[in-house]
Amino acid sequence: MTKDEQFAELMKRPDIEQVEADYLKLLEDIRTELVSRIGIAPWIPKDEPITGSGCGDFPNIGGNVRRYSSGHSPGNLPDAKWADAVKIVETAAARQGFELHGAVVDRPNDHEVTFGNDYGAELLFGTAANTTLSISTGCHLTRAAKERGTPG
Repeated sequence: MTKDEQFAELMKRPDIEQVEADYLKLLEDIRTELVSRIGIAPWIPKDEPITGSGCGDFPNIGGNVRRYSSGHSPGNLPDAKWADAVKIVETAAARQGFELHGAVVDRPNDHEVTFGNDYGAELLFGTAANTTLSISTGCHLTRAAKERGTPG
């Protein structure tokens, strides 16, 4: 794919600033639901909840990949509540185009599932010593790159 073709592909996607707003709201909604409906402990945020980098698949055209961590909810989510918790995450994630891809880990007191979307994003939800939730975006142009309208 040429640089122009890569840029055209990314122009079809929302900009990274819009994706960030959408995904941060999604994470907040999921955390709130898990605390209120499943009864897990309130989340303890990470010191640096957002990290980012350039896009490996679309280099040098103004694209970004970002990672959002919810920190952790102290303690293990009991096996008896795991399926209900996954359903809450699945329902909320579907509103942003995520589909359940399957289990990464599935053994007593240690579970992790992954969800993905058409833009290459990945949402991870798991529990072991603590319960964790995070999203890595796919590649998206910055708002400035979209407004510029050409590869940088």
